[in-house]
This record gives sequence, C-alpha cells and structure tokens, in this order.
Amino acid sequence: MFVSKAYSQSQKTNLPAIYINTDGNTPVTSKEDYLKGRITIVSSDASEKLDMVTEIRGRGNSTWEFPKKPYRIKLDKKYNIFNLPAKAKSWTLLANHADKTLMRNALAYKISNFLGLEFTPSVKFVDLTLNGQFLGNYMLSDQIEVNTKRVNIDELDSTVVDPQAITGGYLLEIDGFAASEPVWFTTGQGLKITVKSPDDSQITSQQMTYIQNYIADFENRLFSADFKDPVFGYRAKVDTTSLVNWYIGCELTGNSDSFWSTYVYKRRNNDKLFFGPMWDYDIAFNNDSRLGDAVNKLMRNSAHNPRTWIEQLYKDEWFQQAVCKRWNELVNKNMETELTDFITSTATLIDQSQQLNFSSNLWPILNTRVYQEQFLFKTYAEGVNYLKQYVKNRISFLNTALKYVEPEKPSEPFVTDNNYYYMLLNKKTKNAIAVNGSVSTENAALVSWTPIESEDAHLWSVDLVGNDTYRLINKKSGLAASGNGYNSGLTQKTINTSDSHQLWKIVAVNTGNVYALQNVSSGCTVNNTGGSFINGNPIIEYTSGLVSGTTGYTLISENQQWYIQKLQAKLSSIVQYGSNSKLDAYFDAETKQIRVNFSLSLEADVAIGVYNLVGQQLYGNSLKGIQSDNAIDIPASSYGPGVYLLKFSTSKGDRITQKLIIK
Repeated sequence: MFVSKAYSQSQKTNLPAIYINTDGNTPVTSKEDYLKGRITIVSSDASEKLDMVTEIRGRGNSTWEFPKKPYRIKLDKKYNIFNLPAKAKSWTLLANHADKTLMRNALAYKISNFLGLEFTPSVKFVDLTLNGQFLGNYMLSDQIEVNTKRVNIDELDSTVVDPQAITGGYLLEIDGFAASEPVWFTTGQGLKITVKSPDDSQITSQQMTYIQNYIADFENRLFSADFKDPVFGYRAKVDTTSLVNWYIGCELTGNSDSFWSTYVYKRRNNDKLFFGPMWDYDIAFNNDSRLGDAVNKLMRNSAHNPRTWIEQLYKDEWFQQAVCKRWNELVNKNMETELTDFITSTATLIDQSQQLNFSSNLWPILNTRVYQEQFLFKTYAEGVNYLKQYVKNRISFLNTALKYVEPEKPSEPFVTDNNYYYMLLNKKTKNAIAVNGSVSTENAALVSWTPIESEDAHLWSVDLVGNDTYRLINKKSGLAASGNGYNSGLTQKTINTSDSHQLWKIVAVNTGNVYALQNVSSGCTVNNTGGSFINGNPIIEYTSGLVSGTTGYTLISENQQWYIQKLQAKLSSIVQYGSNSKLDAYFDAETKQIRVNFSLSLEADVAIGVYNLVGQQLYGNSLKGIQSDNAIDIPASSYGPGVYLLKFSTSKGDRITQKLIIK
C-alpha cells in the first residue's frame, strides 16, 4: 500500500512542478533499485497535469556523485508525459548540476533537431520536489531506449531466433563505463561497447554473436587498406547521413565526451549502422577544464578517448568533403541565429526557476567549481552570455576547421623543357642556386642567393643526357654544376661527358612538386648548408636522406628539397633577319659533325660561325655561296654536350642565328 506525507503541491515558478513521493518517503539512494511512489504534475496547462503511480531510482555515472542528483522514473503505464511525442513508461530527470546555465543539454538537442537526426530527446524544464524537499530546476527528457517515438527499431527478445530476424534491432553505446554494465564487449580496436537493447535479461548468445560479428565487420572495413572504397570499405556498412550529422554535432557542441559515449543502432534487414541519438552534454560547450579553453580545438583531436574510429574516418577525403558540404548547408540555414535565439528564449523561460535553483538556501554554486567547469561566472546572466558567445566563436572556428582542403598530391616526375632556363629554389629559404663571384671562372662555388630573374648566373639549363640523368648548365658561364663529394661545396666546371660528378638525378619527393638533386657519382643530395637564408651560403652535397615508400620517395629536411621553376625562354631555334636565305643545321651524332644546309636566292659571300653560350667563337669560315642549295660540314668531335649557337650571315644582309644542341 502506498503511504506518503501530504505536502502542499503548487507551482513555484512559471514552470510546471513535479512532485514525487516515495513509499514511506524512503530516500532514493540507489541507481539500480527502484522505489515505488507517486508522481504528481502541477501545471497551468490542464493537459499537462498528472497523478500516477511511479517508480524512481538514481541514474548517471559521475553525475550521480553530485549532491543534486539525476533520476530515472518509470510510470505505472505508458504515457505521453507533458504531451511529449513518446508514449512510454521510462523518463529521465536531469539535474544539470555542473552546467550553471542549466541548458547545455537542451541546446544540444536543439542542435540535434537542426541537424535532422532521426531521434532527438525531448526537453521539458520543471521544478522538482522529492519527498517534500525542493531540489530546484530539472530537465525532463526521454530515456534512450527502443520505442516507435524514440529509437525506432525492432525490439528483440529471447524468442527471436530466426537468422534473418536477429539482424535487428540493436541499440548500442560505445561506452567508457561499459565494464560496469551487464552486457558488453570489446572490439578489435579496443572500443568497449554496451548492448542497451536487447535487454540483458533477453539477449541470446546467437544475437550477441551476430552483433559482435557485425561491428567487427564494420571496424575491419574501416581499418582495411580499402577503407576509402565505397563498396569494400566502411561506407557500405554505415548510414552516412547520420554519421556526418552526428560528427558535426560532436564538433559544434565541443563535447569532450563525444567518443567516450556514443550511441549507435542497427535495424533489422538493413545492413547499415546508424549514429545517434545525441545524449549527455552538460560538460560540452567549453565546460570541461581537462581540455583547457577548447573553443578553437577539434574534438577529433582533443576529446577524451577512444577517438579511434573518428581519427580513421577523417583520413577519408570523401568523409572530409561530406562534412564540409553539410556544414556549409547548415550555416546557410541561419544556424547561428537559430541557436543564439534558442539560448535567449530558454534563459527567459527558466529565469524564475534558475533564481530559486541558485538561491542561497538551495544551490549557491554559480561561482563555485563542482566538477570540471572551465569558466565560472558570478551571475547566471554572465554564464548565458558566455554560452551565446561560445556558439558564435565556435561556428566561426569551424567555418575554417571543417573546410575541405584538397590534399597535396605526390610530386610528379620531373620533365625538362629544353626551350627554357630554370631556377633551382630551396623549399625552406626560397633562395636560388647561383654561381658566386667571377661567374665564368672554372671551379667557382655554387651558393644560395636571393633569386633575381634577370641575373643569368641564377639560371640553369636542365639538359637530359639519358636514363633520367641530367646535366645542369649555368646560363651565364656555360659551365656544368659539379659535385665534389660528401659535405663538399658544389662548383662549376667545363662540361666533361665522362665525369659522373656533373650528372644528377632529379628525384620527386614528398608532395607539392619538390625534388631532390642527387649526384650520380656520390649518391649524395644537394643541401643548402644549415638552412641559412644568408646570401652566399654554400651549396653542398650531403647524406642522401631519401626514403622509398609505397607512394614514392620522402625526404625530411627542407634544406635538401628544391623547386625547379621554369622561368625564361631560351633563344628560339632560329632567329632570322632578311629573306634571301634559308638555313637548316643539325648535329650528326654518328659523324660528330654539324651539317649546315643553306639555300640562297642570289649568289653571295657567306660567313658561318659556331659559338658557346659564353660567346666564345669555336669555329669560323667564310665562303662563296651559289644561287641555289649549298652545304658544309663542320667538325664537332671536340665539342662537349651542351647548347651552341650557329651564326650565319651573307653579303646581301641576311642574318640567321640557330640553336644547336649536342648530346
């Protein structure tokens, strides 16, 4: 028989009042054992009034240790309490003791609604009196459970044995406190998962095996080599809409427990895992000092472990793009105003109640740390204003942090263009490799210098000589860059086709089209000594540093990484003045001669010369040209590989310059 003391039952503020009296006014001291009693709701809205037999017990983990405790109630029969959507027996009364605004959970559920998650817990603020003792402001909400108006999945019990039927439904929680629950398991990646439904008294071994294997399959796909593949990877096993929305909810709320406690569920005959509902946000919105000031911190990097799944998910460019796209949609739906207006209206709604809650004879804790609060405020209004500012600042931060940035692609193999000169620019300093001092001098040192595009000593012809091997020829001197061994400075030398110190491999490394210049003789790579920005800093050979991987070579030191910038067009193959002559010249590799064919419209005196890029004349000849086709062979066996100029002129005023390449 129910017996309780009689108390005056009336509304204390504009909010509905809930009165719960246990049988014999027995104190509620357990989270496991229900006490029988009676619930009465007093409200100015007649449709909200209630007088019913109920049961009550404690709930929560760390929150149960607070002096203002949260509770779970179980009505005598299923009922739409406060006309809320779910017709159910089980409901929760959240104390929000560590949240001095009393509305962080309510704000999170507003966000859940805005995101469009399938189920969002209801919110109803009340004043609670238990066994005649006024406990202050509480938030009545749904119990996270299977229900057509809650988590709408099939409810399994021990009678369901058909292999197709046991495919769902399952309500699970990735749960840091799983070890204290009756039914839980650990995944291959070490995540602890509690089975919330089927109930621990109903779940069969076949059902348990099925859901463990299903989660293992999802997790194995997520961590497989093909995890990004839409068919063979994780996406084939997850409802991506709920996944993306849930993750955005984690980041927008800044919930430090986002991955410590995560609800997921699976339907019958549906191979997808759904994420949600959102639950438990009293230490969210920068209310957890263990993270420090977290306005500008991503939860996937900073929230409490296990972050195992989200860290792997964010390695998938598809997921990054999906999050970015959805975030932009939400921002464009006036999200910031929606949320800040909700905070303002909620503060107005509960103002009378919060004054009683934080009064000197109840919970005078506004400026007292009761758990892990990051900030304390002297007044309730200051805490509310901070919450609004947090939302604005958080959205601003996430506008940048969730923006999808195309990852840099691996550096592409270098392909030279013989029609251009190049600058060799150090990645760290952006300085160019240049010839120091007397630029035409044999053995002049190569140094780092602030790049000057008009300075020929800073420009190089990058000539392919075979087998991905190059010779670097300075434009001004016409001499080749030469290595001199480990830790020795580079110099320029006369081109020598048999000297491997003058030959270089151009190795694509890392990302962003940067390269290592590796000497063929020593195997060392070109290094800007000490990473110095000073003009004249020596360019040396140093330990290779090249590491071969599945996607190519990597090189750690930026001192050894180089941009090869195409900069200045070389002389065109033919520069011609006058129209009385035609010229065609080429190097014949077999005879080691330069074959010169020219045609004259009129008989004329002809002068032919061959010059290197420094301007030195290597050959000269004068002859009589006839009116027709003419030919001459110039011995070139002594010419080293490189670029030369053939100059042709006639007594009729024709002037032709042609570039010759000898390899």
